[in-house]
Amino acid sequence: MKNMKSKTLVILGIGAYILSVLSSAEDLAGNYTAPTALIAVSAIAMLAFTIMAVVRLWKTQKVTAILFLASSLVTLIYISAPVKIINFILFIWVVSLLWAMSKHEGLTKKFQKDSGLTIEEFSTMLEEKRKGNEEGVEKIIASAQERAKIKYKEATGVDPKNIVPEIGKEISWADIVNHTFRVFEFDRNGTIVNENNQVKAKSSFQPYGYLLAESPILNNRVKMPIIHRDDFLLVAGVFDDPKLSNLVESEELLVIYSPKHLGPKGLSGSPHHVLHYAIVPSGTLDSYYSANNDAHFAKPEPQKLVGQFIYEGEIKVQINPEPEF
Repeated sequence: MKNMKSKTLVILGIGAYILSVLSSAEDLAGNYTAPTALIAVSAIAMLAFTIMAVVRLWKTQKVTAILFLASSLVTLIYISAPVKIINFILFIWVVSLLWAMSKHEGLTKKFQKDSGLTIEEFSTMLEEKRKGNEEGVEKIIASAQERAKIKYKEATGVDPKNIVPEIGKEISWADIVNHTFRVFEFDRNGTIVNENNQVKAKSSFQPYGYLLAESPILNNRVKMPIIHRDDFLLVAGVFDDPKLSNLVESEELLVIYSPKHLGPKGLSGSPHHVLHYAIVPSGTLDSYYSANNDAHFAKPEPQKLVGQFIYEGEIKVQINPEPEF
């Protein structure tokens, strides 16, 4: 009963309800016309669904579970139109809750597989998370990641530490929305800016350039494609200016991917630029992510670092000598 998926329970409930409707058909004299076997199977199926649904919802939806159980018991003793209507409404509500739970279970299962955690590790991680033991959570994730790296190296002979994943390929754009990265290098990818400030890319099928960057949210440095001409102009202006390029070495150049309108899979849903830059004192990024018990991992607030996002008009690289977070 405990191992039955919520989606399976929904199917059982709908099937049981259909059987109950078929088995409740009566003739003009008020006698049931359905075979006795069908009536028995219907009653057993509905009883099984009611018990399992109540058990499944007990922790999170106790009031609904009690009401559904009570209305189901009442229909066994006293059958009337109002009682049937109330029981049907509660049945629909219970099925909708179970369906929502099935979606959550699916997302949880996907996350567990994608993270490389075993089912046991994932359960332990959720328990540690519930207790507020973030250090324990980090250890479990780090252990799974190290195991995955060892397997990858054994299978390919390549050390994952030497691989730089690319945003949009190995890492989804959706995973980095509003998160902050420290820029180390700027790869122009053959793109040039002429005297009229026009950007000429090497190929229309490739990004204007790449940023080599890192963030506490990831274990590896990453390649971040520059997919908007304005974003290329902004960072090129930093690295082409001797004063600003020196600041990148002594301070920190931060970048945040945050489209004005977020589309499917984390892609931009508008023609506006998507990268926001700021030059801040050295150590800012680590302090930002460790502040308030690592709150910015779950709820990023990048505007505290780069100021208000600007999508139209004059856009520029912000210089923030005293970020507050």
